[in-house]
Amino acid sequence: MRLTETQRIEILIMLGCGEKTRTHNEVRIMFNNKYPNREPVSQSTISRIEAKWRETGTVKDLGKPGRPGVPNDKKLDILVSLNENPNLSSTQLALDNTVHR
Repeated sequence: MRLTETQRIEILIMLGCGEKTRTHNEVRIMFNNKYPNREPVSQSTISRIEAKWRETGTVKDLGKPGRPGVPNDKKLDILVSLNENPNLSSTQLALDNTVHR
């Protein structure tokens, strides 16, 4: 189960700063004790959250690289087109629905 943005921030707060810092293992134990009904987080999860924050200044999920997906309304249009004419080629479907192959 993914951590929410709020939980990631909470982990950073638990890590602390200055003289009141905690180890990743201490934070892991604290966090897992605070949320006993969720899947426990590992020490490497704590490390990755801290590294991401130090590198990017945020704990938000960053956009995924690569070609964007086809929106659901376009998928529906494509299905309707195929239902009306099952012999359409993929090229013609892409052109008719302004989708890049």
